[in-house]
Amino acid sequence: MFFRTESGYDILHNKKNEVSYMRVKPGDFVIYLRSFQDGFAASELEGITSPAYTVIHFVDDNQDFYFWKYIFTSLKFVNSLVKVAYEIRNDRSISYSDFKNLKWCLPNRREQK
Repeated sequence: MFFRTESGYDILHNKKNEVSYMRVKPGDFVIYLRSFQDGFAASELEGITSPAYTVIHFVDDNQDFYFWKYIFTSLKFVNSLVKVAYEIRNDRSISYSDFKNLKWCLPNRREQK
């Protein structure tokens, strides 16, 4: 994740739409589910993002951000999403309900470190 001003592009948006934007905090993951390859971003920043993205965060503090950052961006994880992906035009997509229903092995925080 990075700030809009650091993108190198002149990205225009209607500030009035920001009321529908979602808050992103350090430790959150921002997901663009219509393109799951490179669609997971780990945020170390606080800001807002378009409702076109899904923001997830852990409700329990027993999860290690850097462990999950590694998992969510690993080729093995991306390839595992193919099982629940479906076609939209030429891109693959995954629904949020499919993503949240994936089975997870949750090692304890010590193992994650």
